[in-house]
Amino acid sequence: MIWGVIYVVLLAVITVIVLRIGERETRFAILTLAIGSALTLLSLLVSGSRFDIFSLLVMSVDLVVLAVFLGHALVSRRYWTLCLPAFQLITCFIHVVKLAAPEIAPRVYSAGQGFWAYPTMLVILMAAIWAKRDAAAQAGGAEQGCERTYR
Repeated sequence: MIWGVIYVVLLAVITVIVLRIGERETRFAILTLAIGSALTLLSLLVSGSRFDIFSLLVMSVDLVVLAVFLGHALVSRRYWTLCLPAFQLITCFIHVVKLAAPEIAPRVYSAGQGFWAYPTMLVILMAAIWAKRDAAAQAGGAEQGCERTYR
């Protein structure tokens, strides 16, 4: 239970940060992750599952998020977007593993599902920070507080 609260708080904080400092691509990615997380929570409530059994509804949400991340990566000019469908594909494979081996403990299944959202959030946050610094450097760096010194 506590890990779910930590995840929601961390997602909310990173979403606010990325929406404030990010560019269009990072905003799109973090909103996709936030909406996907909300839909996953909703699908868990609807199905009555607590990761104790395979849930087709939860897998469907993850497959839609995978499709969105993949489409985003295919049209993007940025390389960081390639990480997002990779992490999400691992999440989808964990559903397949649970379907093939239902004896997997619910805590292991839950941990496998939730873990890959953290690197996804980190990649999006780092991309937003990098984009902000890059934009500041392009705009003239020194007057925006982004000085570069070379020795």
